[in-house]
Amino acid sequence: MRQLHAMPVLSCLIGLIPLAGLPSQATAGDGLIHCHDPARELVTRTRPDLCQGRTVSADEAQRIRDRRRDYVKESLTANVSPGVLGKRLIGAGTGFFVDRQGTLLTNAHVVKGCSLLTVSRPEAGTQPAQLRDLDFSLDLALIDTELQPPQTATFAPAHRPMPEEIAILGYPNQGAATLTPTLTKGAIPESGARASAARPLPLKANVQPGNSGGPVLDPAGRVLGVVFAAVDTKRVYQQTGQIVRDVGLAIPNAIALGFLKRNGIQPRIDDSPASEPSPDLLETASGYLARIECWL
Repeated sequence: MRQLHAMPVLSCLIGLIPLAGLPSQATAGDGLIHCHDPARELVTRTRPDLCQGRTVSADEAQRIRDRRRDYVKESLTANVSPGVLGKRLIGAGTGFFVDRQGTLLTNAHVVKGCSLLTVSRPEAGTQPAQLRDLDFSLDLALIDTELQPPQTATFAPAHRPMPEEIAILGYPNQGAATLTPTLTKGAIPESGARASAARPLPLKANVQPGNSGGPVLDPAGRVLGVVFAAVDTKRVYQQTGQIVRDVGLAIPNAIALGFLKRNGIQPRIDDSPASEPSPDLLETASGYLARIECWL
């Protein structure tokens, strides 16, 4: 079994999302404002010219954050089994269905240390799940659910050359736990196109906590790999003196498909020479994405 060897300065795993992981308050006089994004019901600290919503006071910003936190708690405990009652949500990540039996592929670190797992889908609420297999050397895991996904992911062949443009999908932490999937556009740097199939696939994209376990898609909507890490900006700066942002890592299909085969799963693979770009990757992929919650 091949191990996944990450580059030293890019080896920081994306942690689980703390439920109370709210953005810290900036000090007064720093020129930043509280910006309320009503579409996502989020408040961020940003420059006035970058605000995409409306400016609110510090007190109102805190009330919005409190409402968002209460909503997240209520949403995650409304339709779950009684076994979740009394447990504490310690994090969340992303998974995607690889067969019609409701099997989810995700990262091993997403499910590490969980005494109970649940998965959430809009049409099914939050349901209990069971860990089927995990491999920490590959940072991959499989989860069994009783859900019947409307569709499953389609993979690109492991030998297929990498496209320039990609998209990552998942439930990123954007100041608060995200309850609906988000698409983030990105690219494969030149070094990724030449990378060995046994090495992590570099991504030029804004990878956030919560994207862990989500798929990397080509323009046609085929899976190229599984997101598992983000750049450690501080460590890169300490080692090189350079500031590097928006760089992540994915587990390539050569490894992910081998892990699935080891578990008797034969996912759909599209080996067509060329495919038309999908008109709406997020809408297409939402049918096979699920949010994974870790309880202690």
